[in-house]
Amino acid sequence: MKPILKFLSDQEILLVHETSLRILNKIGMKMPHKEAHEILKKAGASVNEETGMVFFPESLVSDALKNVPKRSDVVLYAQNPDQDIRFVDNVPTNVCMTMAIDVIDPWDGKRRAATNEDLARLTWLADRNPTIAVNGGLVTPQDVPGEYNDWYTWATCLKNTTKHITGGMLGARCVRDAVEMASIVIGSKEAFMARPFISGWVLTLPCLGIDFESLDAMMEMNRLNLPIILTSGPMVGASSPMSCAGSLAQAHAEMLACITLSQIINPGCPIIYTSFIRSLDMRSVTACMGSPESGMMRAAMAQIGKYFDLPVRMPGLLRDSKVLDAQAGFETALTGVMNILNADLMDSMQLDSDLLVDYADLVFTPDSVQGLQRVAKGIDVTESVMDECFETIKEIGCAGSFLEHPQTLKKCRKEIWHPKLHNRQNYSVWKENGGKDIRQNAIEKIITLLEEREGAIISQEKCAEIDKILARLN
Repeated sequence: MKPILKFLSDQEILLVHETSLRILNKIGMKMPHKEAHEILKKAGASVNEETGMVFFPESLVSDALKNVPKRSDVVLYAQNPDQDIRFVDNVPTNVCMTMAIDVIDPWDGKRRAATNEDLARLTWLADRNPTIAVNGGLVTPQDVPGEYNDWYTWATCLKNTTKHITGGMLGARCVRDAVEMASIVIGSKEAFMARPFISGWVLTLPCLGIDFESLDAMMEMNRLNLPIILTSGPMVGASSPMSCAGSLAQAHAEMLACITLSQIINPGCPIIYTSFIRSLDMRSVTACMGSPESGMMRAAMAQIGKYFDLPVRMPGLLRDSKVLDAQAGFETALTGVMNILNADLMDSMQLDSDLLVDYADLVFTPDSVQGLQRVAKGIDVTESVMDECFETIKEIGCAGSFLEHPQTLKKCRKEIWHPKLHNRQNYSVWKENGGKDIRQNAIEKIITLLEEREGAIISQEKCAEIDKILARLN
């Protein structure tokens, strides 16, 4: 059977959900957007125009949950249909987190501000790795006009990958321009709309709010039927109660408010259930992405999402460590195991609480995820398997060796995980090969890969058309 790791029973999930409904009905959600107010009032919600607070009747939220597409109905399209992402019967995998601002240079090992060229390289590397399912702006380039970061990120990502892309959307205009860029890549808007291969982040603003630009972008994505990566991000003890359970209820309430608005605007618009819920280190007053509590709460949020049959994406492989060291390895394993057993997609490959990308992580994390995927597959115990093993044991007999048996060769790659990066050599062989640590090996692989890169993967003509959209911004 496949392994199971649960932090909430079904009864506890319902208790969290009922508390979320009470929060939305009695406390409300701040949604500062006049068009949203009109839509919600018409649907039956109460709105305080002065404060922007919206109060949701339980029936309105319940109707939205009936209309939102279920796991089996959602597909994250890629330009290449072989890379489409489905949420049923797929092994959980990792995806690119977005919006880090620094990188560790692969050549000199120094930390510096991320550039647009870094984004291009990282997007290309992610495109090459089969374990990375969804691409996106791992870094936000710091050498482009700050108010147009999202536009430049979309342009660079679209030039360097054929996978599905998730990115930030600063308002409705950004959504429309991202769609125009994607349409250039695929050939026409009609072709893009038939298989939209981009999705946009929508982040709530704890406690119990969302900003105008995020609402504006979400509503435009609703109208265009683009997949929305909807996420809440409360921090226990700072922007949510000093209670993991209470923070779950608040995070879920923020999600439900946005799901309700989206399904009123366009019933059936796809929503991916996500949460950056995390703990706060009370000594340093910093967000903890790799803490046990953060991993537990995200796994619990994944349970809630799946309870309502929603596709689930969680930031399950983000670390607080500042470098790719033993702490980063521990945080990868700790939060990774919790989320690989609950989420469908796991945001990954960032350090220093989402501020930093080390190029080496583009090799380290995918290799680690393959190990986690082996855990998620579990142990195959069936009558046919047991009968085959019985006959093999009978054939070999007491004190025999199975190394040369045909079954060993036939099944070894399926039964046992064979890492590409993690080292299992004995000490003397490892020392003879240079005694390199895992990051050194990862960087060497990355530099070798980058030597093969020749630039954007789309034509110069299409790149020029995309650049014309960027030129309109100035």
